[in-house]
Amino acid sequence: MVINFKSQIPNSKKYINHRLQSVICLLITGIFIPFILFAGEFNFTATVDRTTVGLGETFTLNVSVNGENISGVPAPKLPELPDFNVLGRSSSQSTNISFINGKMTQQTTITFIYTLSPKKIGRFTIGPCRIDYQGKTYETQPIEIEVVKTATQATPTPSPIPPRPSAYSEGGVMLIAVPNKKEVYVGEQINVEFYLYTQYNLQVNGISKMPNFSGFWYETIYDPDRLLYQKKTYDGKLYYAALIKTVALFPVTSGNLTIDPMELSVTVVKPPRDFFDIFGTAEDVRIVSKPRSINVIPLPQEKKPADFCGGVGKFTLNARVSRDTSNQGEPVNLIIKISGTGNLKLIEKPALPSIPNLKILEPEVKENIDKSTGTIKGTKEFRFPLIPQVDGEHIIPEMTISYFNPKTKTYEVLKSERLKFFATGVTRGAVVTDAGGLKIVGSDVRYIKPDKNIIKSESDKTSIIYLFLYPISILLFGIAFLYQRHQERLLKDRAYARRFMSGRVFKKRFQEASDYLKKKDEKNFYSALSKAIIGYLGDRFNLDTGALTTEQLKQALLSKGLKTELVEELFGIVNKCDAVAYSPLSNTDLSMDELFDKTRKLMESL
Repeated sequence: MVINFKSQIPNSKKYINHRLQSVICLLITGIFIPFILFAGEFNFTATVDRTTVGLGETFTLNVSVNGENISGVPAPKLPELPDFNVLGRSSSQSTNISFINGKMTQQTTITFIYTLSPKKIGRFTIGPCRIDYQGKTYETQPIEIEVVKTATQATPTPSPIPPRPSAYSEGGVMLIAVPNKKEVYVGEQINVEFYLYTQYNLQVNGISKMPNFSGFWYETIYDPDRLLYQKKTYDGKLYYAALIKTVALFPVTSGNLTIDPMELSVTVVKPPRDFFDIFGTAEDVRIVSKPRSINVIPLPQEKKPADFCGGVGKFTLNARVSRDTSNQGEPVNLIIKISGTGNLKLIEKPALPSIPNLKILEPEVKENIDKSTGTIKGTKEFRFPLIPQVDGEHIIPEMTISYFNPKTKTYEVLKSERLKFFATGVTRGAVVTDAGGLKIVGSDVRYIKPDKNIIKSESDKTSIIYLFLYPISILLFGIAFLYQRHQERLLKDRAYARRFMSGRVFKKRFQEASDYLKKKDEKNFYSALSKAIIGYLGDRFNLDTGALTTEQLKQALLSKGLKTELVEELFGIVNKCDAVAYSPLSNTDLSMDELFDKTRKLMESL
């Protein structure tokens, strides 16, 4: 009997293709489903160590990012903090590795730590922090902070003892904080070194908790990648000691301040217990340093200079201008550099005297800090843009600032030299020019000069053509008379001339700003937009904008009948433009296009 299997077995080629497709689908499913099942969430949070703070105290803002494979995450963007000083910043990172159903997952937490201090008493809000990651923007919740007059920070207590104490945790392994001074003035530097002492073989896993250094601004001076051990004797016992970290502290308030404990996570190898315990055992241990007290002396209030800049240490002062000439209103930078050793980052900007015919903008601040010697030293530079309002020589008088020298225990005064520069192109000789750029010259007038050669004798006959031309000639004569009166008034009445030309001049300058906008030329765009607004207001209402301060100019516009909201919005735009145009580190909450459209709508309402 012959059995035909052809009808029972499918086509072999189709069968193989079907099998291959099934296998490929299973492989793809096996590869990608675990990633889908165990895809990590991205968490972005912000917390503070306390919500009630005393004036002069510090608190910590912790901004944390948690997720899988986030090693390349950028630093968060802090909101504007006008009510707080940012005294210091640092970061920490921890990683947790686990196995779920045979798959390894790695959760990483990165914490950005900011030390803040309030500027005044009241209730304030820390706005949302933002971070852009993998094409998405994440925000934290706002945080309410209450600032009270009296101190709220109680003396901290040492952290609890490790959960499983043993012989080595009682003295065989120690973490010791060593301050180089026990009494300092407010703002004076004190260095604290954290040493690890051990009599056992161990592995350092990392710092599990840093002190928040409440009441101090701090800078990390030494943070090694690998530890260097040396033999040292402590309480008559021999140890191997390694320096874990060195920080420079600057107290921002007086009183008896406490340096909080540091916590360090280590794995200690215990010695063998008996003959059968050949290699010994390892145990994870958390060791804690003891708190240290520092007596902080307040700065003397008697004979405290009015120009005290907040500096404590030893400093020098140098002032100069970036150039000795200015053409067509270009800004000249007044550069004030403070150099020396001490709390450079806490030095406030110098108060400049009132200088006639100069517009002074907010400074750009640059810091150059050197920590290599263990003492904070370097320079802090303030660059004030000065915009001349008139031609001629501009004199910058001598300036003084004071700081406190803890070695001599006295206030010392620094004095700069008298500076000057020359401005041209702001106004030109006899040409009448205002801050808005309006120029009135004699050539604007066109006198009517009759020509005797074209005068012909008229016939006594009257025709219908002459009857028709007679009223037209009277009308033209009236127009010519009014035009001449208009031209004469342009020459004699400056207010009338400025008001008449204000719209034309503004359109020209606004078009310049539009051209810079198309070219994406930020500096010239903001400068042109500011000049267009200020120039129009000066021309329209006959105001000498160069000789008036911003507040005086606002009051003058309000007295002319402008609404308060309109004036505030216009000067808000001007301030933003000046800040971005002349201070490169500044920015604005509106884009160039949005600012341009907003200006156009406001000016149309005028």
